[in-house]
Amino acid sequence: MIYIHGILIVIFSIYTGWMLALIFGWLRRNNKKITSSNTRNSLSVLIPYRNEQENIPLLLKSLSDLQYSTEAVEFIFINDHSLDNSVDTLMLGLVNFPFSHKSISLEEKTFGKKRAIEAGVMAAAHSVIVATDVDCIHSKNWLQEINRLIDSESEFIIGPVINKKQPGLLANLQQIESLLLAGITVGSAKLKTPLLCSGANLSYTKVLFNKLQPYKNNYNILSGDDMFFLEKIIKNNDMVHVEINSNSIVETEGAKSFTEMLSRSVRWASKSSKLAISLSTFFGAIVLIINCSILFMTVLVILDIDSIVFFIKLYAVKTIVDVLFLVLLAKRYGRYQTIIYFPIMVVFYPFYLFIVSLATVFSSPGWKGRLEVNERD
Repeated sequence: MIYIHGILIVIFSIYTGWMLALIFGWLRRNNKKITSSNTRNSLSVLIPYRNEQENIPLLLKSLSDLQYSTEAVEFIFINDHSLDNSVDTLMLGLVNFPFSHKSISLEEKTFGKKRAIEAGVMAAAHSVIVATDVDCIHSKNWLQEINRLIDSESEFIIGPVINKKQPGLLANLQQIESLLLAGITVGSAKLKTPLLCSGANLSYTKVLFNKLQPYKNNYNILSGDDMFFLEKIIKNNDMVHVEINSNSIVETEGAKSFTEMLSRSVRWASKSSKLAISLSTFFGAIVLIINCSILFMTVLVILDIDSIVFFIKLYAVKTIVDVLFLVLLAKRYGRYQTIIYFPIMVVFYPFYLFIVSLATVFSSPGWKGRLEVNERD
């Protein structure tokens, strides 16, 4: 039993140390010199979509309210073979859209989000690309905050993405997860060891995209357009700049049911096995292992009641660190209501991650009617 206790102490120590480092990174000041707000860089905003007729009107309203020069930005909407009325809905909405825009569709034998982004980059008139998703709401100053970070060195800019404020247990559990992911994204990048990024709030130069060809050899994987790009960035030691100002936040739609939430998590998890071994994959493994360890310790306590004190001490340290990070994030992003759901998350998440892991191994992830993209190169 002493060996088992020793292994658990090592696992929890690695996790706790890593989370404390991320908290330090989160609190760290960004010393980057900010571009004058009077400077307006020309931006091309890419928005791939597939079967999004319900989300398009909300997206267009959000984009129409953006405070940015109409002469310095273009929006490129890329249709990935939508089967619903997305195209008609978009065309109708663009009639009174205040910004320059293009609408293109992928060719018949070309499909998938990665191909859509590539098509958007090719069609872009400007040298700086901004990527986002259809199911997102953007603050009015979103592009202004990105603009403030752009200079001759800025090649890849990561922004935080969190779930929209919505009532209900499932929505708040997802908000807790999205807050912690945003914290990991920002905290790790400010430590110059980026672990995560989201394609819903990402900016990069056209030159960098064409140079790295981030999606080569992984078009068949449904998701991962963001993480495969980040992997190439890390391999090439390019600078990563992060903006954590609340005005640069992008809010995304959470899953409306547990089944949808599980399907989304399985799709995201499936790309992890395709990524090269790195700090990102190692950290993901630690998170999975520690949650599985919690399940293991529950069984251990049942078999050996004397282990309960040991279990409580280990779990208390982890919980204190998690709560500290969550409170900082909730304060920053105005999500105080999520904190009261954390005790439920503590019980729910280990079991949920275990189910996601099993589903990732024994099932094929799906997305909007697709099981996988069959093209390879």
